[in-house]
Amino acid sequence: MLSCTAPTLKSRPTLLLTEKKNRLDEVAQLQEALDQLEAEKRELEEQAVVQAETCRQLTASNASLSAQSLSLADEITSATNAVRKQMETQLALAGSKLAKANAEIEAMRMSEQTQRVALLEELNAAQTENETLRAQLRKK
Repeated sequence: MLSCTAPTLKSRPTLLLTEKKNRLDEVAQLQEALDQLEAEKRELEEQAVVQAETCRQLTASNASLSAQSLSLADEITSATNAVRKQMETQLALAGSKLAKANAEIEAMRMSEQTQRVALLEELNAAQTENETLRAQLRKK
């Protein structure tokens, strides 16, 4: 005997459609998050190009100033090394953020795939149950 809280055979498709809509909404939210992460990734890549160009320009300036004076060259070398270290730190941080974003993207893809499999399994189970109930009704 079916309990009072169990969905009726008629309400089951409605519940499944509602759950499907919820899952699709969730997938849309995940896609939106993925798009945002990709935009952030592109922005980080653009910043890395700008930082690399800045580093290249600083190195060229350092070479020019080194030729003018040894004492000035020592000061510039010291400053350039500090800037380079800061740039490398920032670049490493950007690389870390990029790796994290890629890992999150992959995790979202895996989650989405898992959800799809679960939904397909649930749909299959519902169809099997539906077929079983129809067969039982036909026997009566």
